[in-house]
Amino acid sequence: MKYIELFLALDLLAKYYPRYYSHELISLAEDVFKWLNNELPEDSSTLAYLKSCFSSPTEAWKAIWQEIQLMAGPHLHPN
Repeated sequence: MKYIELFLALDLLAKYYPRYYSHELISLAEDVFKWLNNELPEDSSTLAYLKSCFSSPTEAWKAIWQEIQLMAGPHLHPN
């Protein structure tokens, strides 16, 4: 994954995807970024949830990136 691809995909989704800002995937991505940067307290329910779903922040980010690509795909490659 390239950083610029992420920005392009998120920019397209923000412009064309309905309810982008309230989508649960975007909220999850923000939480994973916090997990990657060690910004979540150890007793956080968010951290407990993420650890129950993913074995590492890297695995979580890969899963989110795949979902973002699926959502942005039609906008990146129109027919």
